[in-house]
Amino acid sequence: MAEENRRGRPRAAGTDLAILRAARELLVERGYARLSMEGVAARAGVGKPTVYRRWPSKGALVADAVRSVAVPPDFDPGAGPADTGDVEADLRGWLRAVAAVTTAPDHAALVLALTAAAAENPDDAASLYRRLSGPQHEALVARLRAGADAGQLRPDADLEAVADALTGALLYQLLTGNAAQAERRSSALLDTLLTGIRTAPPP
Repeated sequence: MAEENRRGRPRAAGTDLAILRAARELLVERGYARLSMEGVAARAGVGKPTVYRRWPSKGALVADAVRSVAVPPDFDPGAGPADTGDVEADLRGWLRAVAAVTTAPDHAALVLALTAAAAENPDDAASLYRRLSGPQHEALVARLRAGADAGQLRPDADLEAVADALTGALLYQLLTGNAAQAERRSSALLDTLLTGIRTAPPP
């Protein structure tokens, strides 16, 4: 979120929430291409300068709107898999949770909006990666690396590529209108990846 204008009055949390709620509603109703800062301001009942003081671009606003969406209390969209000591079980649990959240109708519209924002503006793409995609990717790689350290995955496996494939598979299903298949396809991909990176059982 943009830094507070220090010369003005303190930001009102209620105003922020109203703007974020308006942005989410309009993204679901109209999509990213038809979202405008003016439209968000009108829906939130504030002036356009109020929106721009808080978010300098549409992409920045969309990023915070997605981050503020309600998700299950035990799921952090920016986190990677839990570490129970069983990397395969942890990856499967994480995939199920991410698929369930990102393919819910309203959430799917927001994820697609993020993709459109990233494609439209390189600066927004970099900001979105730092604030959303990057932390999740790094957490997923860290869990894979812990699995390799524990001897469950091959130490020479390209874990960055594995993380790219898993997150990319979910996004691909959304982009191609196959959200209902996201969990099944991602699970099948995980089977294939694990075949290549799992360590061989001792003889």
